[in-house]
Amino acid sequence: MTQTGKCDTCRQRKVKCDEERPKCGSCRKKDRPCTYTFGKATAFVVQDPNQLTKYGKSKVAPFVYALDSSEETGNRTSSPSSTSSLAFRVSTQRKAESGSGTFQTLAPVSGKKTRSSKKAVAQRRKALNAYLHQLQFESSISAVKPSSAESTLIARWIDMLGSVPANSMPLSILGTFILSIPSRIGSNPMLDLAVEFLVDSHAVFWNDSYSKRQAAGATKSRALKELQLAVSQDCTRNTYEMVLATKLHYAAESLLGIDTMYHAIHAFGLSELLKAGDIANVDDEHYWNLIDNTYIDDVNEAMLAGRASVYDNDYYLSATHPSSLRTETALFSASQRASMSIMHVFVQCPRLNCLVRYAIMHPEDAEALAAVVTLTEYMWQIDLPAHVADLMQSAVTVLPASPICDMQDILSETLSFDSVQSMILCTRYWMLQNVLCGLIDTLQRHFPTETGLSLLPQSALVRHIDIDAGVRLAESLSWAESVSWTLPLVPLRLHTPLQISIGPWHRTIRDTILLFGPDPRFDVEADLQVSIEFERALRMKTWLIDKCNLIHKRWDVNTVDEKSLCEALDSMAGEEIPDWLPTRVRFEAEDGDMVIKLDYEKPSGASQESFNLAGLCFQTHWEVDNSTNGPSTDARIVEEETLRDGMSSALGPANFLFQTGRNLCSTSGWWPAAEFSSPETSRLSTHVKEDRTFGPCTVSSWWPQTPRSSVVLLDSTHKTSAFQPKADRMKGKTGVTFDNRNVNGCMSPAWNSTGGSANASSPFGGGGAAHT
Repeated sequence: MTQTGKCDTCRQRKVKCDEERPKCGSCRKKDRPCTYTFGKATAFVVQDPNQLTKYGKSKVAPFVYALDSSEETGNRTSSPSSTSSLAFRVSTQRKAESGSGTFQTLAPVSGKKTRSSKKAVAQRRKALNAYLHQLQFESSISAVKPSSAESTLIARWIDMLGSVPANSMPLSILGTFILSIPSRIGSNPMLDLAVEFLVDSHAVFWNDSYSKRQAAGATKSRALKELQLAVSQDCTRNTYEMVLATKLHYAAESLLGIDTMYHAIHAFGLSELLKAGDIANVDDEHYWNLIDNTYIDDVNEAMLAGRASVYDNDYYLSATHPSSLRTETALFSASQRASMSIMHVFVQCPRLNCLVRYAIMHPEDAEALAAVVTLTEYMWQIDLPAHVADLMQSAVTVLPASPICDMQDILSETLSFDSVQSMILCTRYWMLQNVLCGLIDTLQRHFPTETGLSLLPQSALVRHIDIDAGVRLAESLSWAESVSWTLPLVPLRLHTPLQISIGPWHRTIRDTILLFGPDPRFDVEADLQVSIEFERALRMKTWLIDKCNLIHKRWDVNTVDEKSLCEALDSMAGEEIPDWLPTRVRFEAEDGDMVIKLDYEKPSGASQESFNLAGLCFQTHWEVDNSTNGPSTDARIVEEETLRDGMSSALGPANFLFQTGRNLCSTSGWWPAAEFSSPETSRLSTHVKEDRTFGPCTVSSWWPQTPRSSVVLLDSTHKTSAFQPKADRMKGKTGVTFDNRNVNGCMSPAWNSTGGSANASSPFGGGGAAHT
């Protein structure tokens, strides 16, 4: 066994050593030098790892710092620099056995013991510490410097999100999955390009310059190709990465401009991907939140279009059934339990809306009435307040209303939330109460006897719950506006619940007028309490419409007409769908361009509106009911109008939408347009005198846009004109062409590629073509 404590002399002579200090017995007996340096660091060598050759050798001379301890320095003799400078003495001497002479053994003369200066040692250690600190600083800087395309993209994504806490990020209205994007960058080219597309679109949103739009267009073309390739190759099961990429494309197209309408295509595709629920490689932490922030758009669309939601199927109904939330094995957080229970009821509301409307139109059908009452009872008896109680208790803080609030006598409190996601979930619960109470109110008004025999609550209780939910939504606006003044996306997301909260006040005014005449304020015989409630409802309705229109104006979108808004609210409560709301919306390809087609059912016959998404072409097809007496002898009439470059961009097809002041947040806001005159009006056929009192649907457009001018919002204090006028940009918005072959009508038509190339003259230059 190796003896590690031996002195250097005994170790060299390979003899035993008693390891005595400062000099062992053997060395003391023979008067040999005795040092103990084996196994101890005598110097600290500092090398820069960035200055090494590929063989590991240092390109520059390393720094060497001697490590001299006081103990070793005191016991160690000074080392001679060379053999010639050594002084020797005779240690042993004996005469030769034969001949003459003597044998002498020489040993070096012991020099004076030297001791290093404490001041010099301190200075060396100080210099070493300073150098090590400099190395640490340089390494920390190099750690955040992008060294690859992936790290650059991660840095740009984090910069886009900002430095605010995750709970208060305005962009968190997309969902919590935005926090997981950096960890996924580099794992999938399709997702990486979608992230880059959104980042580039965000840059265009803040500074709409020609160069930034070129970069965003080129990225979009490459991202669409990857998305097409992924969809065409994976025909059996959709993946979570595909869903994320589609969601990012949807958001990016919204930032580039709702006037292109391409984000609506991705919204339809996103619903198609998620409706079956069979998604591979999901992220359990964020997947449900992604669904929660997506399905509501389809529900609002279905309520206004008069159809069932695509999420109203066995998969989602069974996954969100209240019985599954009570299982002891399943552990749900307060927000997950509230989210799933709300979704279970909300996705059935469009179907209930259709059943209520059918029962009203066919009062003789007893089976239809029984079905609608049974479904309403089932949905009402689900104890939603119990499922959301934990969330309300942990996420909501009640504060006194601001003294400067002009509605303080009605809105006596303000609500504060612990996160943006909590606000979205809580306000969705109150919006659901308004929707459900509106449907029950319609049933009770049309079928008072049948509903009186059912398990539905009394009308007074329904009205109380309806108004209380409306008040809670109004009290949430103050917190939403305080989240971010520079990027107020949260109030924009609250816009739809605020508009639906007008419903209880609208219903109170309507019922009061039916009971007491058109103006009970001046009827001295009317009940005083009823008069007070009527005045209160009038004030709240006016205040909410003003607040909603203020959001429209803040994002440079036309305001909503009160009459049209009330008609839409009645339609969502089971009443007749107005003529200006389309019964079907679809996207089709015509001559390589994407066209949105709107189908209407009117008493005078069916009609169809077509809007070219790439150009400025508007077309109307009428199919007149032969049973009606009309001035036209032709059963099919075509109206066409082409808007030229010199005209205002407000007359573009997508801007029919904005002139109507449609709902910014729901997926269908088919508000009638304000009347306007145009030189092109004379081109319209005189066979049918029908105003174009409707605009195309854009799906869940909570992103800020500037539809009526070439103005982009840079910050909260000023605006600047875009580099290129919007009328010119729309002509070459993308280098993408479309085809209808083998396309699911609900899928994004930009996904299925049949090969082709983009027009090289596109302002986006390198953008490739997308075919379906």
